[in-house]
Amino acid sequence: MATVLVIEDDPDMREIERTALSCGGHDVGLAQNGSEGLRALEARRPCMILLDLMMPVMDGLTFLVERKRRGVAADVPVVCVSAGGAEMVAHALRLGAKECIHKPADFDQLCERVGHYCS
Repeated sequence: MATVLVIEDDPDMREIERTALSCGGHDVGLAQNGSEGLRALEARRPCMILLDLMMPVMDGLTFLVERKRRGVAADVPVVCVSAGGAEMVAHALRLGAKECIHKPADFDQLCERVGHYCS
């Protein structure tokens, strides 16, 4: 069973993503900010990361920079799930995110993207 790491500060959104991906047959790891996400990556390697960009403690952009700097699962694909504007999304893509899904996420699309990266 493929593991997906969801890094999302909003507890309702985190639970919705967890439920959607669990129903799709994926094991789901959860983190509520980028700092927790980095610790989760050190403990278990996922097939992909779903990353919110706007979070307290450590935002998604800083997470992308730190993950690369620390060399922690730097090759694991990241898909942003964010309400951030075009400039923020472009910055995330320059920092290594593969693509971005805008909130509110279409969960069929979300599951399809996870299937693409975790096949």
